[in-house]
Amino acid sequence: MANQLSVVEKGAKMRTLKADDTFQLAFKEITDQQVAVFVSADSTTDQREEAHNLICALRKIEDYFDSVDTDEAMYNHKLKKETAP
Repeated sequence: MANQLSVVEKGAKMRTLKADDTFQLAFKEITDQQVAVFVSADSTTDQREEAHNLICALRKIEDYFDSVDTDEAMYNHKLKKETAP
């Protein structure tokens, strides 16, 4: 795979990944497990801190997917404006 993907290629790959049922299931199960640790009265402070950090990391991944979508939309809008008569 090339080191640099175009904005459109990256957007397509992210959409494919986000649409993958196995990826979505894994993402949801990891999130649910970490939320359960975080809210459990039996969890230690270290366990809650680790769960919190993992949830934050998963949110960063979601934010990255959103930013790729936004980048592609902006690129397509710019391209459309440049090629409009």
